[in-house]
Amino acid sequence: MPTLHYGEVNGDSQMNASMVLGGCIQLTSWETPLQSGNKFSVTASIIDYASTGMVCAAMVYVSEHTYGLGQLTAGNYSFTLTACTTFPQYSGEVDCSSNKATVFFQAGGSNLKPPPPTNDEIKLEYQEINGNSFVNATIVVPPCYRMRGWSDASQSGNSFKSNVTIVDDSRLMIACIAIDTLAHNSYNLGHLAPGPYSFTLNLCKVFIGWGITGTNTSTDCSNTLTIFFTVPGTPTPQPSPPNDWFMIFGPFAILIIILLRLL
Repeated sequence: MPTLHYGEVNGDSQMNASMVLGGCIQLTSWETPLQSGNKFSVTASIIDYASTGMVCAAMVYVSEHTYGLGQLTAGNYSFTLTACTTFPQYSGEVDCSSNKATVFFQAGGSNLKPPPPTNDEIKLEYQEINGNSFVNATIVVPPCYRMRGWSDASQSGNSFKSNVTIVDDSRLMIACIAIDTLAHNSYNLGHLAPGPYSFTLNLCKVFIGWGITGTNTSTDCSNTLTIFFTVPGTPTPQPSPPNDWFMIFGPFAILIIILLRLL
């Protein structure tokens, strides 16, 4: 499954793409993206040699590529990467529908919406893969902390919320590695109806200390970040509510019309 991350370098927009490959699945070309208005699209080529009798190395690796998009006019854009797989064992049949990823990004300087919020310890990014919505989360885990885990994303209307908990074990550890580490998680929000949404992640830090009666703990969940994203498409039109006046007086009006015709 392809993964996409947008970035800017010296004012130039670029899209960083990666795919997990290995075994008999090999990437042959990343190709060149095409632009249509504010939409970019590109098709990468993959060959699956399984069942062809070819000897394949049992090794999994990540292939990465950067697409340079140049200096874009300020605005909102989308980038879609489709991985087309060719199957030589099936007379060269090609599948371009199974692995597709789309990200929506904003080129610098746009006044269409406020700049995304920043947080030195939390990063959130919206991504759409094969019609399903994902929020990719990255947090900074300080030295002497350990991951307790990511909670599931709870939904309330068009808002999602989740917690990630890390524990300060410095008082229980003999030694700590004095470097920050990164932890990642991808929230699968499923197939969402078109419209605006928000996702909030709370970074909860649990502190373990020593008290008179033994160990005591405290939890701080004040470190938080929210992103806003829009699922593209046209919302399904809703039927108009029945007219209350007609519901009450409609039958009498029909009866009067029938009587007048009989006279």
